[in-house]
Amino acid sequence: MRRNTREYDTELRVDGEIVVLDGVHYQGRTVLREGPDAFAPLERWAKGVAEVLGEPVTWRASLKGDLAARGTVQPGPGSQNLRAL
Repeated sequence: MRRNTREYDTELRVDGEIVVLDGVHYQGRTVLREGPDAFAPLERWAKGVAEVLGEPVTWRASLKGDLAARGTVQPGPGSQNLRAL
């Protein structure tokens, strides 16, 4: 692992459930750079999935079993709810 990075257990959730699209579970481990924008990649990841699903997506990052950060992103206007199709 590079200097100034940390490895987090990460996941995306919708309505409290791990997102699964085409058999892919949106959880795993992610190496992020330390700093004020450390979790920006997770937020962008969640935003992209929210756009596809058309509903809010919550991202979470844990470090050694403790919640390090989380957030919820909304899909943009005009997004369709994939589950409603």
